[in-house]
Amino acid sequence: MKWIEVSVTTNEPASEILSEFLMELGASGTEIVDANAFRQASEQNSYLDYADDGLAESYGPDVEVKAYYPEGADIGKLLGRISQRMDELSGLMDTGSGTVRWQVRDDAEWKDNWKAYFKPFRLTDRIVVKPSWENYVPGNGQIVIELDPGMAFGTGTHETTRMCALLGEKYLKPGDRVLDLGCGTAILALVAAKLGAGSVLAVDIDEAAVKTARQNVENNGEASRIEVRRGVLSDIGKEPFDLILINIIADVIIPLAGIIRGYTGENTRIILSGIIGSRRDEVVSIWQDAGLRLVEEVKTGEWVALVFHA
Repeated sequence: MKWIEVSVTTNEPASEILSEFLMELGASGTEIVDANAFRQASEQNSYLDYADDGLAESYGPDVEVKAYYPEGADIGKLLGRISQRMDELSGLMDTGSGTVRWQVRDDAEWKDNWKAYFKPFRLTDRIVVKPSWENYVPGNGQIVIELDPGMAFGTGTHETTRMCALLGEKYLKPGDRVLDLGCGTAILALVAAKLGAGSVLAVDIDEAAVKTARQNVENNGEASRIEVRRGVLSDIGKEPFDLILINIIADVIIPLAGIIRGYTGENTRIILSGIIGSRRDEVVSIWQDAGLRLVEEVKTGEWVALVFHA
């Protein structure tokens, strides 16, 4: 399958905002290549293991934000919107060089490249994620999730996934019926199952994600508790869930406030992540107007996660 890869050269402060914007333009996924972040993670976290010590240096001093669009996307329109947004941002903050490039890529070029640096890592204090080809001996009380991303987005290393997993540890109760909306690789569905959920429904609109999610569920021996479906929230028959996990983006989360009540019970907890800090107030206002009660929020970097009670 072929994709249009759009690459924007920027700096760290602008990279998260730009990544969110590229997703809003319809990207199937984004990637932030930041050599400084690699170096800091390696220095601060002993559980991160990069195969090639020269990997960070190979990217140079700038931050590159890459976004992937279907081959049929209107590249002229995309580039125009990106250029306009970069002009707006540059009036507010330093955005680096702002160079924009694009090319058509075949997924065969990179589908296995990530294996070079995807190593076991600690998602939370209790949960370790590892690829199938790596050996890992769990410590006392550790939960190990075996994850192969394939062509789906979501290895669990992003701040939004980490926050969601941490809040899941806090709010999930044994036996809960859980909904993971926008499941990607099914990492959060697997977290819920490993923490003792009674059943999990994992849903994603992307066919590649559904295929990868089902394989990951099978590999972790959780097929009896996790069902993976392709679709959106409205495709699910209305039934109450005890815990709902939504790690997407603000523009998808906001309209869900109007229909989420059809999937909640008396004590449903809803964890929202994937929200860029600049959209926090908008999300909170709309969800509170829909009658949901904000009970907790956490922030990591530019991202915010929120917990609502129905």
